[in-house]
Amino acid sequence: MKKLLLTLFTLIFSLMLFAQENLYADSKIKVQFSVEQHKDPVNDYFHEYYAFKITNTSQNQVSFIPVFKYVTDTGEQLSSAKRDENSLILLAPGESIVGDLVNHKNLTLFKQFLVGNSSKRSSESTYTIKSATINYQ
Repeated sequence: MKKLLLTLFTLIFSLMLFAQENLYADSKIKVQFSVEQHKDPVNDYFHEYYAFKITNTSQNQVSFIPVFKYVTDTGEQLSSAKRDENSLILLAPGESIVGDLVNHKNLTLFKQFLVGNSSKRSSESTYTIKSATINYQ
């Protein structure tokens, strides 16, 4: 019985970790996000970030620039529109693109620092994603 409960708990917890939340959808595009972790033990740098997945749900190629609005822990409202990494994205019908810190940094957004090897956080700052808009080109 304990093994069954433990297995069930592990399965539910795993699904919650990998769950994606819907952020935006229209007749052409669907935007989802998940929270990912970046770990750099050598430099004692650990943080969480939002990774956005954008899917073309239409039957045509679409070109657009995504803009993400977020708020800091101090209440400051910010936008990704002013980031240098913002660039035009082209997606074929049914194609998806997922943000990562190497190839698609423009589809990521810092969330918060985690406790590092030193048992401290680099900063207590946190960012919360609020909305997304798609600027079609």
